[in-house]
Amino acid sequence: MSQTDNLEERFRELEREVMGNKQQASGQPHNPDKRAEPEFIAVGQSVKAAKTSLSSVVSWVNSLTGASKIAAIVAIGLVTFTILSFVFKLVSLAVSVGIMALVGFILYKVFFESSPTK
Repeated sequence: MSQTDNLEERFRELEREVMGNKQQASGQPHNPDKRAEPEFIAVGQSVKAAKTSLSSVVSWVNSLTGASKIAAIVAIGLVTFTILSFVFKLVSLAVSVGIMALVGFILYKVFFESSPTK
């Protein structure tokens, strides 16, 4: 039991050292009871990055004038519809492959694994 306690204490000590180095680098206080969940942080950062990118594209389009503004809107629309078309084709391909796999599995079960009758 004491060896497990020693390992746990050593782990906590190493964690304090690592967090102390990160705390010095970032200047933020460390709360050992509160742990970040990386998945939610990554999703939040992705959403924030997408909003920032979208707002920068909108401001760029708004800064254009006349025919260049229309051309930019048309180009952005074409790229958007191309990406959406690609995604829809990918989804339909996945559904088709799934259906074909199911039909193949059923045919295999019917014709090759049927029990012989006497």
